[in-house]
Amino acid sequence: MNLIICEKPSMGRTVASALGATNKYDGYMEGNGYIVSWCFGHLWGLKDLEMYLDSNFKHGDKAKWSLEALPFYPENWKFEYFISDPGNKKQDKILYQLMKRSDVDTIYASGDADREGEVIVRNEFVQHHITGKKILRLWLPALTPEAIREAVRDARPDSEYDGYDNAGRARAFVDWLFGINLSRYATLKAGTKLNIGRCMCPIVSKIVQRDNEIKNFVPQKYLAVESGDENSPFVLKSKQKFAIQDAKLAQALCDKYNAAGAVVSDITTKISKIKSPRLFSQSDLQSYICKMNKKMSPQNVLDTVQSLYEKGFVTYPRTSSNFLAETETAKADQIIHALTASGISGIENKPGNKNIYDNSKVESHSALTPTEKIPDALSDTEKEVYEAIKNRFCAVFCSEDYLVNKTTIEISCADETFSIQGNIMVQPGWTVFEEPSKKDKVLPAVNKSDRIQISFKPVEKETTPPKRYTVESLNAWMKAPMRGEEDLKKKVYSDEEWKDILADATICTEATRAATLDKCIKEKYIALKDGTYSSLEKGHLLVDAMKQLHIDLSPAKTVELQRQIHDVQLGTLSYISILESTKKIIDEIIGSNTQLDSKFAASITEKKNIGICPRCGSPVYEGKLNFYCSEGKECGFALWKSTKLLESMKVSITATRAQKMLENKKVFVKGLYSKKKDSKFDAFIAYEDTGTFVNYKLEFGKT
Repeated sequence: MNLIICEKPSMGRTVASALGATNKYDGYMEGNGYIVSWCFGHLWGLKDLEMYLDSNFKHGDKAKWSLEALPFYPENWKFEYFISDPGNKKQDKILYQLMKRSDVDTIYASGDADREGEVIVRNEFVQHHITGKKILRLWLPALTPEAIREAVRDARPDSEYDGYDNAGRARAFVDWLFGINLSRYATLKAGTKLNIGRCMCPIVSKIVQRDNEIKNFVPQKYLAVESGDENSPFVLKSKQKFAIQDAKLAQALCDKYNAAGAVVSDITTKISKIKSPRLFSQSDLQSYICKMNKKMSPQNVLDTVQSLYEKGFVTYPRTSSNFLAETETAKADQIIHALTASGISGIENKPGNKNIYDNSKVESHSALTPTEKIPDALSDTEKEVYEAIKNRFCAVFCSEDYLVNKTTIEISCADETFSIQGNIMVQPGWTVFEEPSKKDKVLPAVNKSDRIQISFKPVEKETTPPKRYTVESLNAWMKAPMRGEEDLKKKVYSDEEWKDILADATICTEATRAATLDKCIKEKYIALKDGTYSSLEKGHLLVDAMKQLHIDLSPAKTVELQRQIHDVQLGTLSYISILESTKKIIDEIIGSNTQLDSKFAASITEKKNIGICPRCGSPVYEGKLNFYCSEGKECGFALWKSTKLLESMKVSITATRAQKMLENKKVFVKGLYSKKKDSKFDAFIAYEDTGTFVNYKLEFGKT
């Protein structure tokens, strides 16, 4: 009998269906020679610090933090695990009984195809000391029935994935050491809770730094020399710029150009082929979706792709690559055949095309693609994400080229030449599947030697501050932090940059990036509104505390740790050596026992930050009568603690309720009073924001 242990119930049901294990039992399915069961993600978690010190301490109990307990390291690096949730304990017991069944001779570990998935399922074997069974690894890049059956046939010994397990544990242990020690140390020094994370800190620092640059930016006025406006056939802008006090020089140049006149000196026209964008990595998909839909966050996108993956409609989500392996041409054929059968035309395979197939740019996982399983019913969000992945695949494999007539007109005026370019579509090619990033620009019809009407004049302008990070620009930085700021907009990476990306020399991995950003938001270090990140007061405190307490979790340090964890996966480095170097860093920080004096600590302690303003993304504080936006009258948003409606129901909005309302736009309240019926009832209290007023209303339905 074969036992398959999946990472989550949804994956378990998909695998069971593909293998014919259709008989349902409590916590597993069985049939056709297979038992399929599952974890609920991490059944086993790393113990709290207090659990090492006191055997009676239970997870969730209140603990008094003290500097005397720091730093703390498990003896001989023997990290201990535990299960706290009753539901997890029940499922773990079911798994133990299944693994011990006398008729089970082979166990398949079927966690997600990454480090985390390896650790989650392997913990079941390790914690229960399972021996005498054959243990294989199911590596599932897709969850179609055929892919699952093929993976079962080709399953390799789980020991071949020791590198993934070691790397996953190294990451978890390092994060535990930083989190347990430095979070407590910084919190005790700051007087308010600060969560220190190896990947969180460089992200928050980057956003805080950018916001400080914007805040401290002093605009400089200057004079540009230009001819024409939006109604003119040609807008000519000189390369020369002048200081405000040099207005006479700017005017003299304008006079010179206007006197000389302008003439078309050259016209070149050629048909150019514009390549399609590359297949999606997870970060690229998040950037694309969040740019199109400002209400989506990277975590929303990842959750949606994970759902599509578990239903078998797309390949494994957490990939950093934009390429397919050179051996995947047959799989691409299957997908193209299925899409063609569903009614899509004009796509064909392109074996040997290095823009698509390149082994050097694929490590564990290939780019995100649809599978040959075509969905018939999806939620609106799933449809939006699936269509983006499917359309990008079709664009890449489009049989027709996207051709444009690229025209360049050069206009000479005195001693300066102005170059104006425009494209006109000749053949739509891949743009029938996905809009191009640049729209066509039609130029007016002119001939060589034609004179152009001009009217140059000095135009006063002002330098602008740098822009806040968007989902797209922050993802670009996290994926390639070794790039200079000016290179982040470039979509093409060099071979050396690809080596770094595939070696996880990044800020977070594709598997952890969205969750880390989500945690930064939940910790109220940063806010995400309409696709743009901004720093919050607590984020400034974090950065200030790190600087004063000499906590160096800079991008360079974080990237180096990521490289080392990747080396553990390759088997070229022991994770014990990473733990020893982490211990040295923590010892130096806590050993210095530096005092913290931050202006941000006082303001955060005085004001209770209960959430993020839905209007402007600023912190919301608790006042005497309401919960108000920190931007005051400039924003005007507030949730009042009491109104006539609330008084009539004998209820008020507490800080806890306000927090939930800010997160979900409503909160479920039990025991509301109805004067008309002289009885109590349950309902949602929701708010409606008109832009001027915030009004409460009741909503009824499921809790």
